[in-house]
Amino acid sequence: MAEFKSKFKKFGKTAVFLLVFILSSNSFVSSVYAAEEMDYITADTWFRLPIPKAYNVVGSINNIGSYGGEEKFFKDPQDIFIDGKDNIYIVDSGNKRIVVMNPDLKVIGVYHSPDKNKFNAPEGIFVDDNGDMYVADTGNSRIVHMSPAGELVEIFTNPESELVGSAKFSPTKLVISNTGYIYVVHGETIMAIDGNNEFRGLYGQTRIGYSLAETMVRILGSEQQKLQMSKRTASSYINVALGKDGMIYATSFDRDEGEIKKLNSIGNNIFRKYKTIGSGFTNPITDFIKKKILKSVVAGSTFKFGEYFDDEGNYIEPIFRDITVDQNGIVTVIEEQSGKIYQYDQEGNMLAAFGGVGEKVGEFSRPSAIAVNSKGRIYVVDRLNNNIQFFDPTEFILTVHEATSAYETGDYDLAYERWLQVLELHENYELAHAGIAKAYYKQSRFKESMKESKLANNRTLYSQAFDEYKYEVLRENFTLIILVGIVLLVAVFLFLKYSFRAARKAYWSFMENHHRKMSIGQGILYSYHALFHPIEAIEGVHNYRDRINLKSSFIIMIIAYIVRIAYIYIVHYPLASIDINDANAIFEAVKLLIIPVTWIIASFAVTAISDGESKISEIAFTTTMGLVPFIFINTPLMFISNLMSKTQQSWYGVFSAIVYIWMIIMFFLNMKLLNNYSFGKTLRMSIITVFVMLVVWLVAGMVYVLSARVIKFMIDLIKELKVNFL
Repeated sequence: MAEFKSKFKKFGKTAVFLLVFILSSNSFVSSVYAAEEMDYITADTWFRLPIPKAYNVVGSINNIGSYGGEEKFFKDPQDIFIDGKDNIYIVDSGNKRIVVMNPDLKVIGVYHSPDKNKFNAPEGIFVDDNGDMYVADTGNSRIVHMSPAGELVEIFTNPESELVGSAKFSPTKLVISNTGYIYVVHGETIMAIDGNNEFRGLYGQTRIGYSLAETMVRILGSEQQKLQMSKRTASSYINVALGKDGMIYATSFDRDEGEIKKLNSIGNNIFRKYKTIGSGFTNPITDFIKKKILKSVVAGSTFKFGEYFDDEGNYIEPIFRDITVDQNGIVTVIEEQSGKIYQYDQEGNMLAAFGGVGEKVGEFSRPSAIAVNSKGRIYVVDRLNNNIQFFDPTEFILTVHEATSAYETGDYDLAYERWLQVLELHENYELAHAGIAKAYYKQSRFKESMKESKLANNRTLYSQAFDEYKYEVLRENFTLIILVGIVLLVAVFLFLKYSFRAARKAYWSFMENHHRKMSIGQGILYSYHALFHPIEAIEGVHNYRDRINLKSSFIIMIIAYIVRIAYIYIVHYPLASIDINDANAIFEAVKLLIIPVTWIIASFAVTAISDGESKISEIAFTTTMGLVPFIFINTPLMFISNLMSKTQQSWYGVFSAIVYIWMIIMFFLNMKLLNNYSFGKTLRMSIITVFVMLVVWLVAGMVYVLSARVIKFMIDLIKELKVNFL
């Protein structure tokens, strides 16, 4: 025995050593892999997907050297601008000056206020094609227009207008449009001023209306709620930039309207507010109520820029402090809270994300401004660290930019070539597959476009290609399709005819043979009969409840579960509510059966204390009959869906909604007929039952959480005991 213990102990030590070695080896491999810094994009669920390095930090600037006896170091730099010659203009706010550098980062000019008033906390600058500088001299409540030599041209102050009022003029950021208008961020609005310092209106403001829900708050809400609504304003802006297309790009606090905007000449946001991202099933009834009546955003359809969680998983409200647009139309923004740099194409697709808050190279403490030159180099002002870091693009992101630019300009062949190059660098880059899908679509290669769209997880693109492919197949095989359709319709008609006849026969057999217990097959057919004759079927169960066979109910549950799993695999891709790779068999079973099972329990409990006449066996049997509509409609629907795209999604959603409405009606009749309740009492008991169901779910959830914690504690305890024993 002692020898056995010795050998066991030796074996244990050896096992522990090997385990430690393996873990340390894995850690070494992981650390080596992590050393290869990866940037990322985000998936539909905000899951980060790594991509090859998009930008490399190549240097930083924190001083101007010994230029003309000027203060050497930057102090609270606020803004940066790069002109057409790649000269760099820095608003060195703490030193009350504008510093100009050439592309080689050599200082070529330092400009102070051209008049007797020194710059006072300037926050923004814009340089036109002639080299004229427009400085937002925030502390002095003015905009200073200087010549390329730094001489005073003119000063813009608060324009006179009733809409402006007497509020202090507080310009922070500005651009000069191709028409000569100054668009200046004043407070949280964009004000338009012409060359004569005349007010030309508030720009980029959406009409403030009230939805039905908000109107009810105005009528019935508390004074605090009404006060909060009275303070509601239209779009509130942070920064602006001028694109090569003449459009004004802006960042804002607007979560509903989009944090990044592309504004046309009349101030309308032509960036897509909402984008369907991997969306599957949507209920047309609830969507109509939300969109048309409540005027709210349908859950899961809102497209957001940036991220709402930092690297530690803490919730943040993104604040896009600055925005810049390069010559290819690539939109780059800096987010203050996370220190992340985000890059988007003209369709709002994220191309890359990198950076962060920290002390390491390539990270920031408080980023305040961003700009990009003609070669794609990004400059980021970190005003808390009083420096400017700059990043050069990699081959990967340059190829992505070329691909997106080629597509925007209509050169689909070049876009196709560049996206192929992107895939050679990173085979799982979804936007590359989307780009190739678009190119295939433009070339009328619809089947190939469908394949690439699926790889890109883009259901909208897939649907567009599928519609064209469907019409193409229809034109080429019209006669054959008509013949096949006729055959299928005849087959469906015959199936329904004889299955209804068999179900009716099973019902009468059950009703007439008072001394014979229901068989499993008879029970299934009986439930099928209840599909269109629920009242007589439920009354039959109530009258002869001792003869029902619950085994058939169990079989119906299994059939419904099989239909659910088959649905996941068979339903057409653009209409799928869940990705095959994300499907979980246990979760799907719970999701399908949790309502009928808890309804059985809650209904029996409620009716038992309310003079109900029903037994739990008949409640269980009639409740599972409510699953038959799910089987009856979804079985053919999953096959028919393969002829549908997102354009027919509303019709698909209607049939899906009918399933659940049908089931609810069955559950209601179940409660009423089994207990001989009046309509009013049935309604009250149903509401109470639903409440009890919610309580059951809550308790079950709490038990699950506590059980998981106990199990985790026991596992940790066993692990610790094993280590101590060995």
